[in-house]
Amino acid sequence: MDKEFLNVRTLASLLDMSEQTAYKLSREGIIPGRVKVGKSVRFNKEIVMHWLQNGGASDDSKD
Repeated sequence: MDKEFLNVRTLASLLDMSEQTAYKLSREGIIPGRVKVGKSVRFNKEIVMHWLQNGGASDDSKD
């Protein structure tokens, strides 16, 4: 099964935020599915979509 990946521009558009914010949140571990490919950053679409379907909550939330 082939995995689909999003670039930061597509991810930022999906989340309605700037590319810089998307990078920052992914580095902080808030946005999951980050994968480094050489010097590029991509996001596993399946993981991101699952995260969004669950309200964008982090797994370690203490609510």
